[in-house]
Amino acid sequence: MVLDPGPIPRPFTLKYFPFKAVEGRGARVLDAEGREFIDFVSGAAVYNVGINREEVVNAVVDQARRLLNYTSLYFYMEEPVRLARKLVEVTPGRFDKRVVYGFTGSDAAEIALTSSMNYTGKPWLLSFTGSFHGTLYLSLSASGIFAGRGRGAAVYRRVLYAEYPNPYRNKWGVDGYEKPGELTALALSEVEEKIREAKGDVAAVIFEPVEGDAGVVVPPAGFLKGLREVADRHGVVLIGDEVQTGIGRTGSMWAVEHFSVEPDLLLAGKALGGGMPISAVIGRAEILESQPLLGLGFTNMGHAVCARAALATIEVVEKEHLAERARVLGEHASKRLREIAERVEAVGDVRGLGLMIGVEVVRDKASRRPDRATALKTCWRAWEKGLLVTTLGSHGNVLRIMPPLTISMEELDKGIDVLEESLRDAVEGRVPDEVLGFMQGW
Repeated sequence: MVLDPGPIPRPFTLKYFPFKAVEGRGARVLDAEGREFIDFVSGAAVYNVGINREEVVNAVVDQARRLLNYTSLYFYMEEPVRLARKLVEVTPGRFDKRVVYGFTGSDAAEIALTSSMNYTGKPWLLSFTGSFHGTLYLSLSASGIFAGRGRGAAVYRRVLYAEYPNPYRNKWGVDGYEKPGELTALALSEVEEKIREAKGDVAAVIFEPVEGDAGVVVPPAGFLKGLREVADRHGVVLIGDEVQTGIGRTGSMWAVEHFSVEPDLLLAGKALGGGMPISAVIGRAEILESQPLLGLGFTNMGHAVCARAALATIEVVEKEHLAERARVLGEHASKRLREIAERVEAVGDVRGLGLMIGVEVVRDKASRRPDRATALKTCWRAWEKGLLVTTLGSHGNVLRIMPPLTISMEELDKGIDVLEESLRDAVEGRVPDEVLGFMQGW
């Protein structure tokens, strides 16, 4: 089956297989031919509360019937103000906060980075290898996963990248699972070195508490606390990018809570709107008040329909204790996936927090050589068998397991069964090389 993308340019897509979504609910998606799929993608980490969650849909419809939106740049609307108050309440940090809205993680990062530069008067930014913060000017520039690649866009040159402490794969060759303290010390030392390289003129350091697109990389337990201390010591704004990790995904409302860290600015997006496009920067009032008038304002920012969707989403997460559910289901899924790793030589590592899990596919456990082709073939065969799963990672070889937090145990187990079958088919040569001609992915 070949699907026509119409006038959408190829550079704006990362296709995995010819799948056309037409309907969905919970953790199931239907394609144009009526086939039903178990969802391990969540629309790219969007549907934490499940696809087309009734409470979210009802909130959207109710608001749309009354008033879609009326720019809150000039006037007042109740919905974005209510959401802002809720975000202040549920985010870490008891300091005075403000909330600024965007539509995607990219513009949330743009707002946070620009605000940090305005507030500090410093020109340099510090990010990490493997990081992804968006595709706009500063957010793209700060995305370490693109460093050294042709990005096809203007980039801000005053960005430095420190090595993110990946326990499985890092430039120091340290096994971070066996020696987390050593890996943490090396990574923090490099952060200090980069700040010195910028002669102390670093406005902000932006990080993901779990690096998502790098391949679901969980840092050693002490790293983020150490990063907070380094930022404080040098007067650097600490920005926690929770666009992919937030809203209960990792087994806590925010992933930074696992590490007892309070960023100065926190970014939310993706799952925040339950399927509607909204993002937010929540953080210290003095930083977000430092922007020039309408410095990063948008006509429809804080859109009333999206704000209602976000309020409904947060209510569902809290009412149904979905963060705790993610923790329990994530432990179960990780245990099963590690058992598969013991049986299958091509699985080098299984890691994650909650229902944000990465399965690293390698040529063999000894060499740890990334095997992107086998990972992609696994996704293709899984699609043929009724499971949606994709890849990510700095080498494109990590299977991304991110189902809705509402997925049933039966659906989760069935999906893992299909994943193992598909992985074995790919490893044992039962998936033709020809499928790689269609697949793009990370």
